[in-house]
Amino acid sequence: MAATDTALQSEYVEKVDADLKHNLSEQERLRSEAEALELQLEGLRKDHDLLVSVKAALEQRAISGSAQKARGKQRETGAANSQDVAVKRRKYTRSAVPLRELVVAVLAERNEPCSAAEVTKVLASNQTDRALTVQLVRNALESSVAKNQSERIKQQNSVYYMARNQAPAAEPSNAPEEMA
Repeated sequence: MAATDTALQSEYVEKVDADLKHNLSEQERLRSEAEALELQLEGLRKDHDLLVSVKAALEQRAISGSAQKARGKQRETGAANSQDVAVKRRKYTRSAVPLRELVVAVLAERNEPCSAAEVTKVLASNQTDRALTVQLVRNALESSVAKNQSERIKQQNSVYYMARNQAPAAEPSNAPEEMA
């Protein structure tokens, strides 16, 4: 009986050794496949970045080409004055809507006071052609406050903005309410 136990035990040891070798070789195979896939992924990321920059350059070139065509037409006709050319350049190179108006529109859409960061987040999701920072949006918000298009609300250490026509409801008065 001891001989069969020893034979069975050595058979199990051989089987476990074979399974371990197979496991290690499978791990190595998968590791090398993962490394190859990682290299492919990195290459695709670089290609993506390159394609995005090429697209941006082509779009910028198309915009400047349109502006040059506008200037060329102005030279041909000779009828447009320098103000017309400036308006055309502005039209082709940036959005016609001032940032202050966009900020006021965002505030008008919301029913609650918004911080400059919240307005920046909304504008960034809608305006892909502008480089927006919180400071730039805050300046536009302050400009809208100066022009009475919105109002500033200070709460503790925070500043919130609200469209002028959406002033927060007045505090309830201490006067007794009418009974119906």
